[in-house]
Amino acid sequence: MGLKVEDVKKIVVIGGGGSMGHGIVLACIQAGPYQVGILSRRKETCEHGLELIKNGPYGLAKAVKREKITQEQADEMFSRVSVSTNYAEALSGADLIFESLPEEIDVKKQCFQDAEKYIPEHCVIASGTSAIMISELAGALKNHQNLVGTHWFFPSNVMKLVEVGRSELTGEDTFQFIMSFLRGIGKTPVAVKDSPGFFMTRFINTWLTEGIRLVELGIADIAELDEMCKKGSGWPMGVFELLDETASFDAYYHAQTYLYETLGERYKIPALARKVFKAGYLGNPQLKPGSKGGWYDFFGAEKKYLKK
Repeated sequence: MGLKVEDVKKIVVIGGGGSMGHGIVLACIQAGPYQVGILSRRKETCEHGLELIKNGPYGLAKAVKREKITQEQADEMFSRVSVSTNYAEALSGADLIFESLPEEIDVKKQCFQDAEKYIPEHCVIASGTSAIMISELAGALKNHQNLVGTHWFFPSNVMKLVEVGRSELTGEDTFQFIMSFLRGIGKTPVAVKDSPGFFMTRFINTWLTEGIRLVELGIADIAELDEMCKKGSGWPMGVFELLDETASFDAYYHAQTYLYETLGERYKIPALARKVFKAGYLGNPQLKPGSKGGWYDFFGAEKKYLKK
């Protein structure tokens, strides 16, 4: 018999100090009485996650200011968050793990191998990969039936969609459990075939890549292209504004690398993207510590969107 939603008490978000991971923590503590742990190799990352949960652009303080919750509720939610840099300590008794690490196969596989040493047999592991096939990651696990994909969208405590990747190795109980759990915390899970990039990453990365190519060809600069996306298509954010202000450029870059390796020339990364990435401009440093800035900073373009 698999894990039941009503039995979940302890959730751990591996990589919960990052831009996507801290939102998953918020989604869980705001939806139920769960104890939620942030697990990271670095103490600084844990502290960064706590700060984003409390005072970030989509954090508890902002929810109080907007009168979505009271200060007392925010304090109670925050009291259920713990942090650790120790796998054995953090994962003991965990019922559900959400992994939110960089889009690199070896990093994720090593994480799963380390985690499996300390978790109960019933624990479900939900990978946050946006591109890597779940069956490929499952090779790192003995209990591969417990692995499922949950591709969240930024900000993860606000956006409803979660793309659920189910491989041939994912247990039926695991799949049904994660679909029910996500619905229970107010998300809209949509199941997709286990394939490189699933649906959303292949779809989104295609137009992100084309936007970068158009700038590379000199057809428009980044600010002009963003303005056209918003005014002509009604998008809330343009291509480069999205990559910068959600600090998602490195996720795009690693995912696109994997898509190119598995699906071929159609997903080749533009040379301009490589230049900006290798220069260290990964997006908003507030969300991505260590980043030198984003595309707007790299090109010295005026961030008019911040004045609106």
